[in-house]
Amino acid sequence: MAPSKMYWLMAIGMALQVVHAAPSTLGNNDVCTSSQCAQTAASIIRDMNPTVDPCEDFSAYTCGGFWEREEIPADKESIGYFRIVADQNNHVIRSIVSPESDPQLEVIDDKIAAGRNLQKLKDLYASCMDEEQIAKVGRQPVVDQLKTILDLFPATATDTTLDRMALSTTLAHLNRIGLDSFSSFGVSTDVKDPTRHLMDLSEGGLGLPSKEYYLDERITTVYQTTVARMFELMQGKGLEINNGTSTKIEVVVSSEWEEAAKGVVAFEKLLAGIATDRTERRDPEKSYNPRTLDQIRAMTPSIDWRLIVQIILPEKADIPDIIVVNSPGFQERLEGLLQKTSPKTIQNYISWIVIREFAGSLNLPYRQPLRALNAALSGVSADVVPDRWKTCVAVVNSQLGDMAGQYFISDLFKGNSRTQVRDMIESLRETYLKSFPNLNWLDDATTKGAIKKMEAIVQLTGFSTNSPNVGSSKNVEVYYQDYKVDPKDYFGNQLRVNVWGAEKYFNELDKPVNKKKMHMSPQTVNAYYSPTENQIVFPAGILQPPFFHVENPEYINWGGIGVVAGHEITHGFDNKGHQFDALGRLANWWSNSTTEAFNKKAQCFIDQYGNFTVKGSDGKDYNVNGQLTLGENIADNGGLKQSFDTWRGRYNSDPAGRRYNNYQLPGLEGLTAEQLFFISFARPWCSKQRPESAIRQMRTDPHSPAKWRINGAVQNSVGFAEAFKCKAKAPMNPDKKCDLW
Repeated sequence: MAPSKMYWLMAIGMALQVVHAAPSTLGNNDVCTSSQCAQTAASIIRDMNPTVDPCEDFSAYTCGGFWEREEIPADKESIGYFRIVADQNNHVIRSIVSPESDPQLEVIDDKIAAGRNLQKLKDLYASCMDEEQIAKVGRQPVVDQLKTILDLFPATATDTTLDRMALSTTLAHLNRIGLDSFSSFGVSTDVKDPTRHLMDLSEGGLGLPSKEYYLDERITTVYQTTVARMFELMQGKGLEINNGTSTKIEVVVSSEWEEAAKGVVAFEKLLAGIATDRTERRDPEKSYNPRTLDQIRAMTPSIDWRLIVQIILPEKADIPDIIVVNSPGFQERLEGLLQKTSPKTIQNYISWIVIREFAGSLNLPYRQPLRALNAALSGVSADVVPDRWKTCVAVVNSQLGDMAGQYFISDLFKGNSRTQVRDMIESLRETYLKSFPNLNWLDDATTKGAIKKMEAIVQLTGFSTNSPNVGSSKNVEVYYQDYKVDPKDYFGNQLRVNVWGAEKYFNELDKPVNKKKMHMSPQTVNAYYSPTENQIVFPAGILQPPFFHVENPEYINWGGIGVVAGHEITHGFDNKGHQFDALGRLANWWSNSTTEAFNKKAQCFIDQYGNFTVKGSDGKDYNVNGQLTLGENIADNGGLKQSFDTWRGRYNSDPAGRRYNNYQLPGLEGLTAEQLFFISFARPWCSKQRPESAIRQMRTDPHSPAKWRINGAVQNSVGFAEAFKCKAKAPMNPDKKCDLW
């Protein structure tokens, strides 16, 4: 029987009261009384609901207190530890870029460069915070962008023939200013030869998050109203605004823009109808379709693809012989859609792309219709406006993330965090290597390939040391030198960063792949696995409680960042990652029998998670897409299993606690180290989410909802059932357990 809630409330007080310096060496039976141990213990206890049987609903047992205590902020669609830690990091960034701040780097290789970097950060932040200046320019920056579109692609209501040259030039222009349309070029790693880059052509162009939304009449009605209002605001009469700060506006839409919006939404519905299924787009084999420009032209002859490539590539760059088309079927179906759509509708559609992407950089009244659309998709009230500094810190993180990250790591990423996490990952690697020969569904040849791949995985921890080297002020300055920031031109900064990013993107085409670059800024609360680089990456931003702290007991850290690390490693062997070999090549190193066994075991996860549901704002239950979430579910389960086995091996090898820190936490002496490991695994997923946001996640996100990331994984864990002594057939201990790695 779970302890009473009153007991745990008393335990919080006990944990917080016994705070003093911890002895230098503590055994497994000793209670740690340091400040950090007390904080960890108190936060665990606060989040729990001990009246719930963990074998009935482990998410409610671990997170019930969190659910009762936390409220979703009015300006957010969810609340959870990923968001809480990110908010903490954002406060640090704010303290760096605020006008009055004067942060210092612990190590400065070039004080002059560091000073210029800091000023650039402050200028970008200041331009975003200067709402008076943003209001002063009004809608004109977007009007100017729309004029360019109308000049490039003129069309009247009576036009019936699509101007191929005009359309192609316009699509190229969108690509150059960083905007995607129904077909956009990019640069990616060649999955067949991951040392080099290739140009790719991808599909897109939808203004709603996924194709499913176009079947929802309530959403499409809101969407069409939004498009009409934004057309009127940007291309019609606009607004007469005195102070530029009103949040309540009335937009009288003329019949011209009502019809234009109707045509745009109808076009997007048809575009959604020919879109490739999201699960198919995640399949690396199906997405790798090398084609020549002549072959692409044959798919969609209404577009001059060669002209687009010539415009977007740097001067003197060679036209690629081969371009990877992610969705050939879509490009072929697109031709039929373009042929039956009027040029005026296509012009309006392209204008809408510009409006929806750039209007967010205008002052509030011009953004209001977009906020109404976001309210329908996220559940956040359109009347709630986030504090401006939050928006502006997000801009800094997005556009100068590594530059701000240099100050972030100087402030927060100290001590031996990097070394300890690296050691944990090496221990995990050893556990995986030992487990492969014991998997009876793997044949000998595939086992050897798995071992080779595991040994070749590269880990990057903390921050990027290449392109840019975040530890070098001069290197960071050079990396961002072509992005010019004006403290009085917020919109211009947004446009310039798009152009700079696109140019930098296409300049990579003739350069070898940089396998040392970290593609997240240091302050990011996330981690990832790159199949083409066979690389796992852990930014400094996630190496904080509840995921990790150097002074926490091992069972806490292994349940937190250990499972995250195991998750990322397992991605190398999930339904997508296992198609890449040790060198990061898309190559089949599996035997037919092993592939068949893998698919059979994977189906277990598809069925299990496909039976989980989330509740929409209409009160109906919607099933999780077990196929879309398969890779993440395999990674969750593999990460939990391998992290637990690694920690338990270390723990059992050191019963006295002389080598590994597995001391007890104050107020939690009634729980075993094994139980606290699983609680530590679940806590990062303690969260609350608005129903609208939950449905959007289910339709677009390959990750399962947080509750099912907890319960789904522990249902398959033998270690969990043993730790909590769950009876057979209990909800968290079903007879059928899914297992791969």
